[in-house]
Amino acid sequence: MVEKKIRKNVRGWWDESTACEKEQGRVWYKEAQDFARELSVKYNVSREVAAGVISALSPNNKWERNKYDTIQVFEAIKAGLGPDDIKVCTYSSNKRKAFSIAMGDAKILRQSPKTYAFARNVGELDDNFVTIDKWHLRACQTMSKKSKRCRESVTPKQYRVIQEQTIKVARQIGVPAYVLQATVWVTIRNRWS
Repeated sequence: MVEKKIRKNVRGWWDESTACEKEQGRVWYKEAQDFARELSVKYNVSREVAAGVISALSPNNKWERNKYDTIQVFEAIKAGLGPDDIKVCTYSSNKRKAFSIAMGDAKILRQSPKTYAFARNVGELDDNFVTIDKWHLRACQTMSKKSKRCRESVTPKQYRVIQEQTIKVARQIGVPAYVLQATVWVTIRNRWS
């Protein structure tokens, strides 16, 4: 029953999206991957490392600031600086994780499903993972066009269910799951703003 509601709401938000919102959703991860590719060339790291740093710095961070913070981490490492020498707009533990990833000492792990999925989507345009943030969670719970109180966190098991159901809808529609997620994100955020 829960799975059916998730599919119905995700599909509903897709159907609600305008042509412009669908286009924004279609290009969002491609542009993010281009950014990761630029970082990998400029700082001589793999795209996986670049995407991992982007992902580690993403929680509660706006995209433009996320990109800025990612560059700051790579520039700090290049200058021989450490995590305590710069400020970023996410949690300190995530900043330390970003430094570890950038230096090749760590990776984003599957045990962190959101940041892992985000790194897979940004780095590889991997259609087998869905970045489920608070906006996607809201979309899974309601079709309300106005801001509404919703649950904004899930267990790893619940994450897997939402990811599986989102992928099912994406395959029915005929778009990559990351495009569906990005489109839903843009659409619900536009309606609720």
